[in-house]
Amino acid sequence: MSANGTKILLVAKRDPEVQRLIDALTIGGLAALDVEHASGAGEALQRLGVDRFDALLLSLPDGDAASLEAVSRMHEYAPDVPIIVLTGVDDDGLAVRALKSGAQDALVRHQTDGALLVRAIRYAIERHQLQMALRAMALVDDLTGLYNRRGFQTLARQHMKMADRMRKRVSHIFVDLDGLKEINDSFGHREGDLALIDTADLLKETFRESDILARIGGDEFVVLALETAGLAQEHWAARLHENLMLYNQRPDRRYRLSLSMGIAYYDPDFPCPLDDLLDRADALMYEQKRTKRPSSPGGTPAAPPRFGASSTHGMAPRAD
Repeated sequence: MSANGTKILLVAKRDPEVQRLIDALTIGGLAALDVEHASGAGEALQRLGVDRFDALLLSLPDGDAASLEAVSRMHEYAPDVPIIVLTGVDDDGLAVRALKSGAQDALVRHQTDGALLVRAIRYAIERHQLQMALRAMALVDDLTGLYNRRGFQTLARQHMKMADRMRKRVSHIFVDLDGLKEINDSFGHREGDLALIDTADLLKETFRESDILARIGGDEFVVLALETAGLAQEHWAARLHENLMLYNQRPDRRYRLSLSMGIAYYDPDFPCPLDDLLDRADALMYEQKRTKRPSSPGGTPAAPPRFGASSTHGMAPRAD
């Protein structure tokens, strides 16, 4: 926090809303509150250039999805300042786009009281500081640029806390690169490293910037993805399959890249430890791997993996 307390840059156009948000922050118990107001993105960028803030609270005009460009600009200009977005509509798609644009959290104005707003700001600051610390520590896999096992476990627990608060399920996706040993034996370990890098790139293309991607073992990858409307387990399986097929159609491929995949989910109505979630997704991945015939790099490639319902069982039944 700043020396004089929590310093917030509040970006909102309407003066009545500015005062309402300041009152909400005060009632919510944000100690030693220091708020500066900017009426738009341009003024906010100027203030970010001359002063340091603990967090930025951006109120989007109702239905103004174009304002998400302002989120990207402010995130690029001041990546060390966490951004919390307030929207006028309960729109999961808009919330996801805000997160992809660089926001730490997205809340609906009329569903947000002072206590919830203050808690979101505190979580955003804490989560952002943690992410910054991870970049400075040895928690990233040198080969692929994804998080390693320690980085994944640290961020995943924060992600699941956010899921509890938002009452959202989290897909836990375990991905294994098939036939890495055969690639190493046939083409050399450098080619094996390139196959791992290609797998990491496929995951980056498939999933969102706000999702947590990690390489936790030699040929093992995991993804933690917050579920939103229309973006459930089947979506990720189909999207990864499609990207993998496009990749294997490249004319320069000497062998077909093959992946096995298992998905479990974390449900805030039926909470479970992170390690149990990982074990479940791992077991489902091996179920799929056993159904395949082995590929032969340099020979006849195996058929591309099928990501069906058999690999997307959850941890517990949902309470509907």
